[in-house]
Amino acid sequence: MSEARTPLAAADLSALVHGQRARFTTARGPVTVRRYARHGDFVRAAVRSGNGQDRAALLTLRADAYPLAPPWLAAIAAAAPETADHRAPSASMVSVRLLARMTPDHRNGTPRQSDGSVGWSLPGARARLWPDGRIELASSTGAALAGRLEGSQWDHFQVASVTDAGLRLLCPPEAQHITRTGQPSGWRRPYDRPGNTSHGRQRKGNQSYDGSTRSSCTCGWTATSPSQLGARAMAEQHRREATTTPSAERPAGA
Repeated sequence: MSEARTPLAAADLSALVHGQRARFTTARGPVTVRRYARHGDFVRAAVRSGNGQDRAALLTLRADAYPLAPPWLAAIAAAAPETADHRAPSASMVSVRLLARMTPDHRNGTPRQSDGSVGWSLPGARARLWPDGRIELASSTGAALAGRLEGSQWDHFQVASVTDAGLRLLCPPEAQHITRTGQPSGWRRPYDRPGNTSHGRQRKGNQSYDGSTRSSCTCGWTATSPSQLGARAMAEQHRREATTTPSAERPAGA
């Protein structure tokens, strides 16, 4: 059967019949999908690397994930390396979790299993990654995004981007805005860091107190405040604004 060539954003995987193969286009490389329905409804999707020739990922997606598959496959294509080989990714799974925005804080470290995999959970979704490139993301409703990233050129920044994109699709809206506030920069000599905010607090050794504190959100929002208290207030304001529906947009009678 001939392959269709349509934008991935317009893909309807549920419309494919058993054995049908479709080729979709993305802003980066092509994505080829084939549906299998005789012994269980699922599709296999091959994402190409930037050169359009090498396979950079092979995904297996069940029917529950069909509506989520196009944006996730597009995110994988956008993050894929320019070329791919048959070796395991060079990414450190611990580093992936530390870099991913859709993670809880890391105060308790990053637990790793005996097989080298790293996992974590958010409200409504969880993730697990293996050193050989396997990735499994699942929601509490049963939908799952799973597959294997192929090629040693995948680094932890690219894998973190793919993981973030999948978790944002699986998590409920409130889990997309989990904020965290860091620690103040602390005592330092003025010339160690330009533009510090000491506010007149000094001690021996010509050190000044820099209270600037960074806050961030799983959606990607970040901000820096002159104090930790201010950073917490900014994070709370962001969370409130991001999760509150304006009254003009609320359904009638709400």
